[in-house]
Amino acid sequence: MRWGTIYGMRLFRYRRPSLNTVLGITAAKRQVRRSLGISQFQAYTKPTRIRQKLKREVGLYSPTARVIRQTSRGRFPTFLGLGGKR
Repeated sequence: MRWGTIYGMRLFRYRRPSLNTVLGITAAKRQVRRSLGISQFQAYTKPTRIRQKLKREVGLYSPTARVIRQTSRGRFPTFLGLGGKR
């Protein structure tokens, strides 16, 4: 347990935790989902993941496609890769 924590939660926090988090409901749900493998199943059936997989197969995430996308937005690649808008 880290310093400044009480039962796994920090004493001073940036945001107030939800009631489910304080009661441990969120952690219990996560544990059940992981043990049943629901998260892995949803990773393959969610529409956004299916779209992402199709884009990867088509080649939209390839280095050349990435350069084309960036230059069309006005960002030009430089030697160090630090180029901003010009």
